[in-house]
Amino acid sequence: MRYFNKCSLLIIIFILILAGLTGCNQSKTINNDKDESEVNLEKTVKEEKEPATRMFTDSTGREVKLPTNITKVAPSGPLAQMVLYSIAPEKMIGWARKPSGDTEKYFNQKALNLPSFGMFYGDTFNLEALMAAKPDVILDIGEAKKTIKEDMDEIQKTTGIPTIFIEAKLDTIPEAYMTLGDILSEEDYGKKLADYSAEAIKSAQEFHTGKPENERIKIFYGIGKDGLNTNGKGSFHAEILDFVGLDNVAVLDQVASKGGGNEVSMEQLLLWQPDVIIFEPNSRYDDVLAGDAIWKDLEAVQEGRVYEVPVGPYNWLGFPPSVNRILGIKWLGNLFYPEQFNYDMLIETKEFYQLFFRYELTDKEATELLSRSTLK
Repeated sequence: MRYFNKCSLLIIIFILILAGLTGCNQSKTINNDKDESEVNLEKTVKEEKEPATRMFTDSTGREVKLPTNITKVAPSGPLAQMVLYSIAPEKMIGWARKPSGDTEKYFNQKALNLPSFGMFYGDTFNLEALMAAKPDVILDIGEAKKTIKEDMDEIQKTTGIPTIFIEAKLDTIPEAYMTLGDILSEEDYGKKLADYSAEAIKSAQEFHTGKPENERIKIFYGIGKDGLNTNGKGSFHAEILDFVGLDNVAVLDQVASKGGGNEVSMEQLLLWQPDVIIFEPNSRYDDVLAGDAIWKDLEAVQEGRVYEVPVGPYNWLGFPPSVNRILGIKWLGNLFYPEQFNYDMLIETKEFYQLFFRYELTDKEATELLSRSTLK
């Protein structure tokens, strides 16, 4: 009887322990189910906090409904594609003007395989190809044309795709990068590009605002195969000259402002007598240095103050007038006012290409880019 009671007691204790362990496991299961429910609830709340669309006010004042998560962007033209490629190359789904020849090396192969849509403001625009690519948004960047609001509305109405304009004149490039960083979820890289641009712009502005007009170097910027086209002082396409304290001899009442410039006569150029002459790439640089008879009477030519703008993949002063001009500011300032713009242009060039093109320039490549734009 005593043995039975002892065994019974042990059995009862064992059953109670087993029941307790089972209860713990059940409790743990219940708690796990509760944790999963809480996770699902948090996920739902997060999705509610981050709606699928958002309202965005572009630089024209237009309110456009954009996807919150933008992964595919179509540029409207060369300016837009340059800015877009620099901040989010993986989100660009096509080109306005596709790189070719020697310029291809600066871009990754995936981007080079993208289709070309042409340009809004050109006779190559392929609306069907753009719509077939199904971008989340169409992006126009640069200087606002007089009909910009109507143009953006028309494209958006025709395609059914959100279409926005972001101003990016020389002094608003940092702001443009911050805006793009926000809408493309590229805040960190957008800020990096904005900070770099702002530093270059600030140093130039501080210098040129304090530079007396009579102390500024007079410059002529020759465009076209004959080198006699130019952009007027104060124009969008020539604003970089003013930005670094240079005196553009071509004033607006004599020379209109457009991408290819307007032609002036050699007689007019002789009257202007610029201190220095800069040619765009593939213009008259080689011929003038070789003693071209048409240019020989200019004092700048006689004294060897003739330069050619570096190019690769884009002209550093414009064509298109986009973020390439940030490096152009440093190059111009260092070339003509080296005491104030005390840059090592080899280092600056390599840094810019890595940051804006994600391309690692060699010392040899950087030296070659600068080779036709140094003091004689």
